[in-house]
Parts: sequence; structure tokens; C-alpha cells
Amino acid sequence: MGEISRFCSIEHRNLSNPDTDVAAVFTARVPKWQCSTPEGCKDDIGNLKDICSLGLDEWEWLSKTASIVSEWNLICDDEWKVSAADSMFFAGFFFGAGMLGQLADIRGRWAALYVSFIFGGVAATLSAVSFEYWQYLMCKFVLGFGCGGIGVASFVLSTEPLGAKWRAVLGIATQYWWAAGICLMSGVASILTEWRVFSAFVVISTLAYCGASAPLLKESPRWLLISGNPEKAREVLTSMAKENRQDIPEDGLPPLKQPASTKTVSIGSLFPYPALRRRLFAMSFIFVANSMVYYGLSLNVGSLGGSIYLNSFLSGLVEMPSYAFAQFSVEFFGRKRTLIFLNAMAGTGCLLSAFVTGKAQTAVALIGRFGIAASFNMIFLYTTELFPTVVRSAALGTCSLVARIGGIAAPQIILFRRFHDSLPSLIFGATAAAACLTATLLPETKGVVLEDDLEGAAKQASAKSSTREFVRFGLSSEYNDDDDNNNEEDEEILPR
Repeated sequence: MGEISRFCSIEHRNLSNPDTDVAAVFTARVPKWQCSTPEGCKDDIGNLKDICSLGLDEWEWLSKTASIVSEWNLICDDEWKVSAADSMFFAGFFFGAGMLGQLADIRGRWAALYVSFIFGGVAATLSAVSFEYWQYLMCKFVLGFGCGGIGVASFVLSTEPLGAKWRAVLGIATQYWWAAGICLMSGVASILTEWRVFSAFVVISTLAYCGASAPLLKESPRWLLISGNPEKAREVLTSMAKENRQDIPEDGLPPLKQPASTKTVSIGSLFPYPALRRRLFAMSFIFVANSMVYYGLSLNVGSLGGSIYLNSFLSGLVEMPSYAFAQFSVEFFGRKRTLIFLNAMAGTGCLLSAFVTGKAQTAVALIGRFGIAASFNMIFLYTTELFPTVVRSAALGTCSLVARIGGIAAPQIILFRRFHDSLPSLIFGATAAAACLTATLLPETKGVVLEDDLEGAAKQASAKSSTREFVRFGLSSEYNDDDDNNNEEDEEILPR
């Protein structure tokens, strides 16, 4: 039918609708304020006083409804509430990715996707009409819950119809639409500056997306096949073939053969194997670090010099070449070297941004964003190659799940700027540097035949070779590419 098809391209485009987890950059920003007394807000030497040192009658917001910060006065002693709301979102994301991800396996990707949209849409609507902070806080948890399900279900639904040859490349390519969404939201937020109006736009765009995409999207044929519905899977594949303008029999494709089931084991089964255990711990830490730094930089754009809207737009824009670099580098330089370089770049950018100001600070922060965006993207591919088939999905799911700990921690780290403006950047830089060092403990997997069972993977990890690549235990390094592609069919790459 063709592994890259017009049908699949439409699915990638439709399913790459960006989550609303970065919308808080605008809805929870600190808007402009002004003095309300003739004497002004300056001290004896003419410097502007800190807003927390002023009385309530000495200053006022230019727009009381510009953001949740101005509407509910979430400043000074109440500043922690902004970070708490962001962390609550990622806590919901943690549970949503797990529970709605399970729904996608049980009831199908299509059903899980639109159930997730219902959760997210209802929560976004309720948050937009919240009358007080605590109501808003609960809505953020439900919103995160829905977004967690959207991320998992949409990515799997868009990549499962692809052949193994293109899954890694196009799996990374879907993130271009994520970056485009950040750029789009930055432009919209600069026009719709009232937080409730902007939230309403998010709700309306979600409803429009659901209405436009629901008739176009079909259930994953792979899921239909393994769920015991080969006839429905054949109908979907026939429809895809027709969309691709492929020559097929008039009565459609021939009946599909039910695949042999592969026995999987729990993630705990790899702990008796030291090499695999070290890989799991190392990748789990790298996932946490990447999530922390990526979302930390995303939510911290308001503290950079210049316009928050321009900084956010540039952050999204710089992600596009970072994905292209990741696609190129993992194939030409390998997974390990690419991961080390990207985390080193992210750490350097974060650390430098702590010591400069103005446009220079924005520039080096964008360098850090380039590195962490590309790293956070390619580690999903790398993880699928580090573990054998029987625990591959479990290992990747575990790493993706613990990554949410980094997302929960990121807003709290940003709150440390109350002690010193550069402290969050220093923490993010040190975390990225630690991830860079951790990556040196991992093996290279480019061109490696993927093992199916734990024993074979453990022997492969301990095998001595004069080359830089690991060789499948008991076989020469000149393995058959078709076998590699067959093993890759079991891969599952999840979104961030």
C-alpha cells in the first residue's frame, strides 16, 4: 500500500494537534501594572519599588482580567499558587497517560483519543469560567488528565499504520506540528490578551478539531487485527490503499492472517539482569531530566527579556530545526553521541542564561531549547532499541511515566527565582549536564539487531566486540536487514 501515504500524512497532520500544557505561559503570566498614587512607586533614589513592598492602594493592574495572576492577585505570598496549578496539570497528565493509555489498548485508539478530548474540552471550559482559584486548580488536574490521554492515543494512532522503515523518521516528524502549535498559540495569545478569551479560543479550536477529524480518522488496523477483528482491519487497509491510489482487487484486499501473539513480561522481569537494569535506571533519569528541563524552559519564557509572546514564538520556531537535526544525527552519528551532544548543548545554554541578560539571555536560552527539544524527542526511539521485545513497551511506558515527575517538579523549580533570578537556570543546566553524563553509560544501538527475549539481550549486552556496535549474540555483525525490520514492527514510541 506504500509506507508513506497521503492517508497517513493526513492522519499525522490531524493528530498533531498540540496539547494545552504550555498555554499557562500566557494565562498565568504576570501582566503590566502601574502606580495609582501621585507620589508614584519609586524609592528615594528613583528606583521602582518591588511590588510586594507596596500597599494595595499604591498600585493597580492595567487589566484586572489579563491573567489568573492579576484576577486573583497571585503574587508575593500567593505566587506559589501559580506553580502549584502547573504542577497539578502534570500530575493529571501522569495519571491520564497511564489510565487513558490503557483504555487505548482495551477499547481502541480512536475511542481513547476522543474520550481524552472530552475530558480536556470539559476541563478547559470549566477552567475558563472558574470563579476562584481552587476551582481552577481542580480543572487543571482534569485538563492534564485529558491531555495525557490525547498524547498517547494520537501518537499511536498516527504511527501504527506506518511501516517499520519510516516509523522512527515520521515519529519524530510529528513533533513539527507540536512546534507549529506553539508558534500559533503565541500569535493568538498576543491578540487575545485576556486569559478567559484565550481559554475560550482553546476550547473552540478543540471542538472544531474534533468535528473535522472524527469522520476522517479510522481505527488502527494493527489494533483491530490483534483484537480479533481481522475483517474490520481489512476494510480499513482497503480504504487506505484506495486513498493511496494503489491497484487493488475490486473486492478489496485479501483476508488478513491473524498474527501469532508475542508473550510479554512485566518490567520487573529485567531486574535480575544487571546490564538491562542499569539501562532502565539510566533512561528513567534521562527522561525525568529532559521533561524537567524542557517544560522548565517552556514555562520560564516570561522571565526572559523582551516580549513573552515573541520569546514563546521563537522557542517554538527553534524546535523545528532541532527535530531535523535529530533525524539526521541519529542516523549518521548514532543515538548515544547524539544524546550526549544534545544534553550538553541544553546544559550549556541553561547555564549561560544564568549569567547574561537581555537579548543575550534569550539567545542562549534558545540554544538550550534547541538541545533539549531534540533530545526529548529522540530518547523515545533510543529507548525502544535498548530493551528486548518482551519488555520493550513496558520499559518505554515506565520511562515515559516517570518523566512526568520532571514535569511536576519544573514549575516548583521556577519558583526558586524568588531567592535569585538565575537559580532556576542553574538547576536546569545542572540537570541537563547530569543527563549528559548518564548517557555515557549507555551502549550505542544504531544498526543493532533487536533481541526478542531477556536472556538474548543480556548476552548481547555483555558480549565483547572489537567494533563500536553491539553484535547479536551468536551471529555475525552482518545480520539480515529484513530480520531487523521485522523486530522493529513491535516498537511503540510514545509522545512527550
